[in-house]
Amino acid sequence: MCGIAGVVGPLARDLSSERIQRILRALGHRGPDASAAWRSDGVVLAHTRLAIRDLSSAGAQPMTSASGRSTIVYNGEMYGFSSLAERLRGLGLILRGSSDTEVILEHIERQATDGLKDINGMFALGLWDEGQHTLLLARDPAGIKPLYYAELEGSLAFASELGALLEIPGIDRRLDTTGLSHFLSLGFVPAPWTIVRGVRQLVPGAAMRFVTGKPPSIFPYDRPISDPASSVRTDDRTAPVERFSELLLQAAADQLVADVPVGILLSGGVDSSLVAAAAARKVGKVRTFTVVHQDPRYDERKAARAVAEHIGSEHIEVEMPAGGLTRDELEGLIDHHGDPFADSSSLPTRRLAREVRKSVTVALSGDGGDELFCGYPRYQIGNLVRKVATLPRPLRNGSLRSVNAITRRLPASGIRTHLRRVARTLALSNRPPAERAVGTVTFFWPEEQRVLLRSEHHVSDESLARLVMDRSTPGSSPDSAEGCHRMEQRLILPDDMLVKVDRMTMAESLEIRPVLLDKRIVTFAAGLPMRNKLAGTEGKVILRELARTWVPSWVVDRPKMGFAVPLLDFGGKVLDDATQWALESKESPGKLIFTPEALDAMGRDFARRGDGSNPEDSAFRRAQRQWAVAILCLSLHRLGVII
Repeated sequence: MCGIAGVVGPLARDLSSERIQRILRALGHRGPDASAAWRSDGVVLAHTRLAIRDLSSAGAQPMTSASGRSTIVYNGEMYGFSSLAERLRGLGLILRGSSDTEVILEHIERQATDGLKDINGMFALGLWDEGQHTLLLARDPAGIKPLYYAELEGSLAFASELGALLEIPGIDRRLDTTGLSHFLSLGFVPAPWTIVRGVRQLVPGAAMRFVTGKPPSIFPYDRPISDPASSVRTDDRTAPVERFSELLLQAAADQLVADVPVGILLSGGVDSSLVAAAAARKVGKVRTFTVVHQDPRYDERKAARAVAEHIGSEHIEVEMPAGGLTRDELEGLIDHHGDPFADSSSLPTRRLAREVRKSVTVALSGDGGDELFCGYPRYQIGNLVRKVATLPRPLRNGSLRSVNAITRRLPASGIRTHLRRVARTLALSNRPPAERAVGTVTFFWPEEQRVLLRSEHHVSDESLARLVMDRSTPGSSPDSAEGCHRMEQRLILPDDMLVKVDRMTMAESLEIRPVLLDKRIVTFAAGLPMRNKLAGTEGKVILRELARTWVPSWVVDRPKMGFAVPLLDFGGKVLDDATQWALESKESPGKLIFTPEALDAMGRDFARRGDGSNPEDSAFRRAQRQWAVAILCLSLHRLGVII
């Protein structure tokens, strides 16, 4: 895994060696083993290397093709590329090394963008074609690897991370109001937006061609994840489990290949247990890692131990470092994410990565299983909200007022918590379907943003709905099971879950390979009938069915646990200080984003502990909002965003 960057056009001629070194240093954590830059007339390509395959100089980048026509910088892994290598040898090519980079470079030189469809893996790449004076950028269809770009008066710049790209002079650093609105809605900035007006993200499954002096052209080179048109139909009621088993075993075998130590992240959940079991079935002894907590709410060591013993792995328990959030951790999280990012599970993810990296360079994970196979409780909540929405609105509103009145008179208790959930369901039922689809992950609703933000930062109240509609299933309601399923794969997975894993693990130079996002499994899942994914209140039907034959059944049937932290307790004084700075400091961008009244109101609100008087306003929800506001202001400040 690596870091990539480049500039094509007049700006490249003026880019100093010192500036290139600053870009390389900004990407150093993504590739600590080597760094290099390649220059031609009007072209600069830069690369930092985390050596995984072919550790020799034959695998170094930037890499130029045998013909001398093409040069590539590549961040990623291609699985099972030996057959493609044999095809190239059959054409008379003598490969200089054994890296997937060389195979991809030579294949694309011959097949152009059609060759991108043949890559089964995770990647972002930049390829300069000297013969056609054209830059090609591309990103994998699942969105596992990131790619940012900026247009600069006839030039184009790109990089793996926002911070590295902003080392290039001339980029418009003004605040992007749409990116701001999406962050306040969801806690992350989805592609193609960023928080900076002059920078965009290449969306998953897209490629870009750029010729100096001409506008770049962006186009899909492969069908996106979850697109049924790219799937293989699997309507047989008995064959799907067997077929999934075959695909998972092959994917695990392919992703275990590396020239450095490889481990498996084993949480004890269904997805990671299946990945670990598949790997053990293919190669025998494997090394598994489990993070253990002193807090029993987040500790899964018992289940993980049971799976490890069952499959016979060398099992290592990684103690989550004790202690709350530190200032260095907070600043590191902000700097490595670049765009503001409020998913607090980033915090334990980096701590885990730091510990695992002490033993291995590559780790397989079960990421993607929930999104591909309906593993989240969003479907059950959504179905309930849809049913409530069929009731007359006066009845719903009257019930909501009654529940609110009763809850305010109750002390903190299980009954009060239950009534708050009832109130939340009733409130969501009044929202349009697109907003219901993201009701469980929304921080600030559009109408709340209109009150909080200064008028110059307002965007359309329909901005969130348009985003969700674009990422859900055409022809069906976005809050239906099908709509939510597609939205999870096209929005939550690439712009939240995979961003968190990429940034926090690469911060520690650890490569994560999400086995379940193997292209063959993604294609299989897209064509799988919903009955094999979701049955009543049980999700991941096909995964559970297979897992019961591979690991202890009690592990499969236990309640789902998230990878999170008790935010207020963990954040402690560091979070309190960050919040105070965000709301009160003259240096805080919050002073230029939020109205004075909103800053005062948030200060009072965040200072409260307990459940509050509004049943929809739980302590958990308030903590998430506080974290989001603090992260936003600190991110804008550290990026130097102009407001």
